Amino acid sequence: MCVVVGVLVLGVLSSCATLQPEPKWEGRKIDEAIARYGPPTKVIPDANGKVYVWKFTHNSYSDSPGIGGMNTAREMRTTLRMMTVNADGIITSYNRQDQ
Repeated sequence: MCVVVGVLVLGVLSSCATLQPEPKWEGRKIDEAIARYGPPTKVIPDANGKVYVWKFTHNSYSDSPGIGGMNTAREMRTTLRMMTVNADGIITSYNRQDQ
């Protein structure tokens, strides 16, 4: 039993180890975001400047106990990153939505 619990804990911890913290974007130049995420999916004119939008679609996997072993489920996920940028190219707000 202890071995099973140890393996489960190790699996959970190893899945967290690949996550990188989200940088703080407010006050930084939009060029830094473009260097990190690539060209935006779209740029929308806004009263405060422009809104840069990145849309990423990726697979998310989860394991659950099943009859005779573990079941793995795959789910398509979308992450939207939106940054409002002023006329000087400075990010004034940042929003991330995971769907």
